[in-house]
Amino acid sequence: MAVSKSTVQAFTKGTHNLMDDELIPSDAASKSIGWLTRDGKIELMYGRQAQGAVGVAGAILAEHTGFKVDGTAVRFRKVSNGTAGKVQYLAGATWTDVITGLSIEQVTFSNYASLAGNFVYVTGPTDGLYKIVTANPGSYSDVYLSTKNFKGHTFIDKGRMILWGRVQDKTGLYGSYVDGQDSDVYTAVAAENVGTGDGTEVTFADTLVFKAGGARRTCFGITVTDGTETFTDNYDGTLTGSAGGVGTINYTSGAISVTFNTAPVNTQALTAGYQWEDSSAQGVTDFSKSATRLAGEGFSVRQDQGGDGIKVVIPHDGAYFSFKATSVYQFTPDAADTNPKNELIRTNIGVETLGSAVGTSVGVVFMNTGNPTRPMMNILTRNPVGDNFVTTPLFAHYDFNDYSYRAVVLENWDKYVVVSCIENGPTNDRLLLCDMMDNTVDKVAYGGNSFTLAGGFLYMGDTVSQTSYEMFTGFDDMGLVIQNEWISSGNKYGSDVLKRTKRYRFRGLIAPDQSISVFISTDSGDYQLIGTILGSGDYVDYTSTTAIGTSFIGAEPIGGADTVAVYNFLIEIKVRLPRFRKRKLRFVANGYGYVALQEITDFDIWRYAEKIPKQYRQKQNVSLDGTETDL
Repeated sequence: MAVSKSTVQAFTKGTHNLMDDELIPSDAASKSIGWLTRDGKIELMYGRQAQGAVGVAGAILAEHTGFKVDGTAVRFRKVSNGTAGKVQYLAGATWTDVITGLSIEQVTFSNYASLAGNFVYVTGPTDGLYKIVTANPGSYSDVYLSTKNFKGHTFIDKGRMILWGRVQDKTGLYGSYVDGQDSDVYTAVAAENVGTGDGTEVTFADTLVFKAGGARRTCFGITVTDGTETFTDNYDGTLTGSAGGVGTINYTSGAISVTFNTAPVNTQALTAGYQWEDSSAQGVTDFSKSATRLAGEGFSVRQDQGGDGIKVVIPHDGAYFSFKATSVYQFTPDAADTNPKNELIRTNIGVETLGSAVGTSVGVVFMNTGNPTRPMMNILTRNPVGDNFVTTPLFAHYDFNDYSYRAVVLENWDKYVVVSCIENGPTNDRLLLCDMMDNTVDKVAYGGNSFTLAGGFLYMGDTVSQTSYEMFTGFDDMGLVIQNEWISSGNKYGSDVLKRTKRYRFRGLIAPDQSISVFISTDSGDYQLIGTILGSGDYVDYTSTTAIGTSFIGAEPIGGADTVAVYNFLIEIKVRLPRFRKRKLRFVANGYGYVALQEITDFDIWRYAEKIPKQYRQKQNVSLDGTETDL
């Protein structure tokens, strides 16, 4: 009977749920939810908090982050109450309606920055095309024009809008004009009257006349002067006077207001100069082309393999990849914009939804459901020894067949690809955090319909309410204890002989109010509680403090002072167990607060004969027909 020990010194493998628990690494979980593998530890997952008020029944159909010219983020979303949809933006802590009376379909949001300003375009196969100047997020222009553009899903790349998903043409890929950002698309206006001085009044308000000539127009580059003080455009919705005056401009409506430092003299004309554009006139929402197409004009190409519609298009490495249910096309524009390539590059792979694929710095990651009996996560990358693209499976140790992907959404966040999918319910109810650097997968007990990123933070839209969440922040889930469980591998200590273990040591970090219940199962039997690790226990070293961020981005805590103190612990638990062939440990965090496990050691491992565990022995001597035992 040799005495030994077995130590897991770091946790680096995440969850391995594809193979039998005896075959996976000793530091991997055979099953886990609510625990994150990071920096050699397993730590209790961070929670989620509502951004703005908790919403009423419905759903978030899309989330997005736009940006003003100074880099300030502006959050947008589309919500549904079940019968109608609307687009909102976040004003302070309040979600404010922008576009109402919409359908309950998903839409795409696209950012675009040009000399004319910073914009967000909102597009959908039913709803149409809308343009929002981010400096005035509460206003919008309906830029749909049946003679110039289409309704569908879009993104904007290299000054051109790419569109797919038309109701009338689900297998067509479309491109707009390349925005020239010049006098072909911008119209200059000089010395437009916006008021007359009376020698007393300092504040003047008016509406620029450009909007009366076309509802799709927006303006930019405003100046206002009385001949003494001149206001210039800051492109953020404000005007600054040369003598200290202040002003505002709504680039969508043309509503302007200026307050002079000194009242303009009596009868003095106040004049404005500016430019305006209509993006449906040789801009990013103009898909028209000449009878003989010219470079820079709109285009359309056919991607008809299988007859099924394009689900999502992702730009990567100078090409656009169209994912369908069982095929992938590659469209590659040429520099002259006259001879692009449109190729079917893959069959027998594909996706189900608009959110099934996401671009990353190393390739396009997608949830491949082309073979519905064996879904897997794949990455499409350029072949390093050729000019073609190849697809490669990711996370081969993880069984993605445990989930449904009929509403799947992927997002690229820090070193993770986050997957929202279905395990038990009618809507997405699980998140998979797939670490692209460390090749680990961890699971979280909630899901959503949509994601967006802002300031490094991840935000998610709910599936059953009009609530947007800031993700992985704080140590509770909307005030509740985070659902969690971590179950180890089936550890045989490298041998099939029977063993008995008398002591277990656990080392990690814990907050004073947290606790962990520790369970053990031998030879696939029921779990029994063998002890509880308390954050208030005398085995916690309160002289050694570690600062932990209350949120996480990658491997770094956020926000300097936004930290809490946690403490090292080292505990030994004595146990009395029967002889066993393998054992599994199970951990459940019970309360609120940070906790992480860094090391597990099985001490006093007594080894015996290489026998079958007792509970299986009576089943060995059986009759030839298998009906009688212990012959």
